[in-house]
Amino acid sequence: MRKLIAPLLALLMLALVAPAAAAEAVERRASVPWDEVGEGWTLATVDRGRMVQGELRLKARSLELVSPEGTRYSLYATTRQPLRHHVDPSNFTLVGWDPETRVALLQRYVSLSRTQAIRVDLRSGASQSLALPKRATSAGLRPDGTGVLTQTIGGNVLSIGWDGTRTLVGRGGTSWSPITTPDGNAAVVAGTGHLTVMPLDGSTPSELATPGECRPLRWYDDTQLLASCFSRKGSQLVTVGLDGSITPRAGLRRTSSPGFRGPSWDDTDVREVGGVAYLEGNGPCGGSFLTRENARGEQRMVRVPGSTGGISLVDARDDRLVIAHTANCDAGPPRAVLSTFDPVTLDEDALVTLGRREHWGHVLAWDEPRPWSW
Repeated sequence: MRKLIAPLLALLMLALVAPAAAAEAVERRASVPWDEVGEGWTLATVDRGRMVQGELRLKARSLELVSPEGTRYSLYATTRQPLRHHVDPSNFTLVGWDPETRVALLQRYVSLSRTQAIRVDLRSGASQSLALPKRATSAGLRPDGTGVLTQTIGGNVLSIGWDGTRTLVGRGGTSWSPITTPDGNAAVVAGTGHLTVMPLDGSTPSELATPGECRPLRWYDDTQLLASCFSRKGSQLVTVGLDGSITPRAGLRRTSSPGFRGPSWDDTDVREVGGVAYLEGNGPCGGSFLTRENARGEQRMVRVPGSTGGISLVDARDDRLVIAHTANCDAGPPRAVLSTFDPVTLDEDALVTLGRREHWGHVLAWDEPRPWSW
């Protein structure tokens, strides 16, 4: 018996210090089962590099699709290149995508003052680029596939065809990126005290009154926009209906009140499982976490055992939340994991564990396109 104790202890110590999981292999784009892609899938960008004094030295970036079971598929990838016009021409940001046509829109700097939109066919990998206006602040796909939509610093919303032809759609606010309506007929543009619904065919826009300045987040359903609204009273997560209705989805965060301590200063998502709404809260310097409210509107944190960084709310699946372990403002990035989480039992099952030098950029539900340049 004594002969077995030492080997057993050694195995136990090895299990305690071993990494939680090895990074999964990444499949090629040609292996994506496109006829199965839809609800439950995740679109993500993955950054690769070393952390040096709290800053990521980026070496490569990829756009990936993740199945509900956790299989990773690489759709587009670049590696760091020598600087050209003071920027890395390989660096890109995901700014939009269309789940129906399987197309993504990327944006990259070609100089310190100019950007370029890149349309990528996610099935074939074919791409085409388009120069954006010098004063462009955001860009998204035009729903009919004829080009891109962009907003400038001055608030102009433009439609730009793939041949470079520019058409003024309308003028709106400049605080937050616009979002295209689910039917593809209009863009919703944020302003102070209202949202402007701007038809893409050039017809007369309409305004929806809002409780302050509202940041579009995602479509709650086909007719309600989830938004975080700011006023002198604080911030509040609401849905704004295209019929003008306003529905609170969380309590008012009285950030302007003396002595306000949170925990959440701003809510940026909500998902419901088991008849309970769970929120993605944010602290004053950024970084996200999970919360829930009681019947009196009092908020409390939902702890994810073992988490050392931020927690982003990605989706909901049956009685579990889909979450991503991400960086926060107080510490470096944790081991990047995508998982399902039971907020009642606190049980967590990892779907994807990135490599030691891999970090999440975006982690988003495939069937929920976001505002331009999200």
